[in-house]
Amino acid sequence: MHYFIGFDVGGTHIKHGLIDEHGEELSSDEFDTPEDEASFKKAWKEVVETYRKDREIAGIGVSFPGHINVHTGKAAKAGALDFMDGANLHDLFSTLTDLPVVVENDANCAALGERWRGAGQAFENFVCITVGTGIGGGIIVNGELFRGVHFHAGEFGVIPVGNNGECMHEVASGSGLMKACRQALAVSADELPHGKELFERMDSDVHLREAINEWALFLARGVYSVISMFDPEAVLIGGGISEQEKVYQLLDRHLETFEMWEALRVPIHPCKLGNQAGRLGAVWLAMQKFAPGGE
Repeated sequence: MHYFIGFDVGGTHIKHGLIDEHGEELSSDEFDTPEDEASFKKAWKEVVETYRKDREIAGIGVSFPGHINVHTGKAAKAGALDFMDGANLHDLFSTLTDLPVVVENDANCAALGERWRGAGQAFENFVCITVGTGIGGGIIVNGELFRGVHFHAGEFGVIPVGNNGECMHEVASGSGLMKACRQALAVSADELPHGKELFERMDSDVHLREAINEWALFLARGVYSVISMFDPEAVLIGGGISEQEKVYQLLDRHLETFEMWEALRVPIHPCKLGNQAGRLGAVWLAMQKFAPGGE
């Protein structure tokens, strides 16, 4: 049995787990995302050393935000970890461990995780759209990850979907939804109900219903655009918002109004793995590259 360490680096937390070659996560934990590179290195190294005390580790997979050149390891942009913009992640991690490390964009890792152990197992061609603070995406074509020439494929968040040209990051993301709901309810961020309660309250609050409905329209425009470009077998929606059943009802209602939807229609499903998908996808890459019998 081969064992791997999976990291999912986010702007707020860094989640990690010990994962075997079958995709079973034996243990997991997280720590707050450090605010500087020195603290990041220290915390990351301590996690690796802790896992190595109990198991022989074959490799490490890291799901990382931003634009990652998987060949050179350079992170042109590192998402919320702006102190690592332009860093060479291969070089950085090689100074922290003698174990082999593979690094990939977080949304790409989420798509690979779903392909390996989640809702994407049934499909050779699908698109994963992650709805969080921003909008991310991963594209699987013929069972393989499609990265694009400049490693920007899946940057769905820049698609303009708003009534005044706003991009998906601004108006179709989780943060876009929260902003719209705060304005509708005239409350502060601290006073805003949690996601599930928002969708429950929309039936009795006309202003909230209008805000959520418009947000769903913006998301539907983005989903429609992605489907028209890639003609996938299915679209998978990830992120905390994907657990709300009403999201899919609203999406269906808006998509039905688009002229070519009947011709373009594909199923839209929630992802299954939640926040585990990123580190599972990163480990899958590590397993392909480093485990005996891999690539």
